[in-house]
Amino acid sequence: MKKTLFVLVAISAILVSCGPSDSRRDATTVGKNGWIFEGWACAPDTAAAKRGESPAEYCKGKDKKDLDYLYMKFSARASEKAIKQNSVAMKQSTCREAARLQVSGDALRKVIGEYLEQASGVSDGQSTGSVIVSESKGSISGTGVYDCCSLNNDTGICVGDGEVETWVECQCVGYMRYAGGQKAFESKAKAAQ
Repeated sequence: MKKTLFVLVAISAILVSCGPSDSRRDATTVGKNGWIFEGWACAPDTAAAKRGESPAEYCKGKDKKDLDYLYMKFSARASEKAIKQNSVAMKQSTCREAARLQVSGDALRKVIGEYLEQASGVSDGQSTGSVIVSESKGSISGTGVYDCCSLNNDTGICVGDGEVETWVECQCVGYMRYAGGQKAFESKAKAAQ
């Protein structure tokens, strides 16, 4: 009971606010390719993102029932063929495709598991993620990849302005719609623990 309560408090605290020492960006961060966000919000709005608005901004004032999209950051890798050919366009394309496959396929369990581990600090996020995905087939829909950036090979973070984009590895923001939003997701996570 104490572990479950701790997990829920930790998840809520991280979802509400990311501290300054946290390597993740907050809901209002906008990168050169659009907003970068992790947490619960409304459906992706490409037009608002192009104006530089984050989900925290364009979802403000929405009914809680509309905040049923979970945005998660994760990494992907370009195909070996693209890396060997050293084609930046091909590496970018295959890295983004690998990210899309992760979010829409069986790897969603891993992405959710990693998200739970980051958010709560529990070491069994992978198994909890698997349980959530397998027991929530009707609740999870609308998966996709919104944003990706090329990672700096040395630092492992998104490349900055003026840096060379290699696209060997990329960090992406994927999303999924979870019927019932954060409250239903946390209930499922609690039951899975």
